[in-house]
Amino acid sequence: MIRIDFGAVRWLMPYFGGSRKFWVVAAIATFISSASEPLVPAMLKPLLDDGFDSPRIALWMVPAALLGLFAVRGLAGFLADIALARISQDGLLKLRSAMFSRLQDAQLSLFARENATALSNTVVFEVQSGVTLLVNSVIAVLKDSLSMLALLVYLLFVNWKLTLVVFAIVPAVGWIMRTVSRRLYRIARSTQAATNELAYVVEENVLAARVVRLHGAQPAQAGRFLKLGTALRRLALKSAAASAAITPLTHMVAAAALSVVICIAMWQTREGITVGTFASFITAMLMLIAPIKRLSEAASPISRGLAAVQRAIDLIDSTPFESGGKHAPGHAEGRIRMQDVSVRYRDDGAPALDRLSLEIAPGQVVALVGPSGSGKSTLANLLPRFVVPDAGSVL
Repeated sequence: MIRIDFGAVRWLMPYFGGSRKFWVVAAIATFISSASEPLVPAMLKPLLDDGFDSPRIALWMVPAALLGLFAVRGLAGFLADIALARISQDGLLKLRSAMFSRLQDAQLSLFARENATALSNTVVFEVQSGVTLLVNSVIAVLKDSLSMLALLVYLLFVNWKLTLVVFAIVPAVGWIMRTVSRRLYRIARSTQAATNELAYVVEENVLAARVVRLHGAQPAQAGRFLKLGTALRRLALKSAAASAAITPLTHMVAAAALSVVICIAMWQTREGITVGTFASFITAMLMLIAPIKRLSEAASPISRGLAAVQRAIDLIDSTPFESGGKHAPGHAEGRIRMQDVSVRYRDDGAPALDRLSLEIAPGQVVALVGPSGSGKSTLANLLPRFVVPDAGSVL
């Protein structure tokens, strides 16, 4: 019912698939908790059909059954939450380590394209938020799907004719969730970019506070901050509107189905449907609304989680490695030689160095003099390979 990017899920599996015993515990506990969902309405049917004073039902059996049922479900929920927490934290540690390793061996062009705030947010905050949202939401989707399936099986057992009406809810709710989840994913990606830009403005003004005041640039910077803050607020309102629309639309679909069920049930009373059967069916159907509601609301956290995890995927898979090389101090003679070296930072910009040839003998002292932007820093950065030449060679 929810459109999930299984490519991103498969990409995450090597990091989160190692804790198999915890996955088994979480799966078994989730199955027990979900499969026991129809037992509450099932207990109502004999009570209402046979009467509360029936000799077949002892006084102590009802509270004992209720306490036992909720004790089992509570224990299963507790074990599932603990197992999921362990899975999330183990996988998060592996993923962060992989991201940090990529930062250490990435080409330096990455740090020219991305500011420090954006990279720090990606490694420290965004990936944690995204992974937590994804793991919890995906497990919640599976749990609610199992609960919905168990309730539907029980409804079919009680009265298959009435259950056919209930099945009409599923495709309608699925269409609502699929449509809204796409919009939420696009908004989440835009929100991440806007948040990084806003954080960069703050970082610039903190680090360059003296320069801003020296040039009297406070009004310009305040306008820049307000523009980005307004854009972020607009995206947040769009996300809130999309998320808020899911619940009332889902409730309207469920209410329409419930109305039809009640009308059909009243007509079927002429064919001998009992009070216990009707009450048990309505109770199970009302319980069905809760997992449907949670499934409809799962689109928002899954979309935000996928958008956050996409940043980690881009960092690890799309960031090129630094080119190879060996540390060979025995070959060092103190001689620097460059042949027809050209460096261009932008394809549409002027070259920082254009076919430069230079040779410096051991012990020779050379001073680089020139205005800003003439290529002095670029020339110095060629030696430790902080900059790679587009043409020519450094010997």
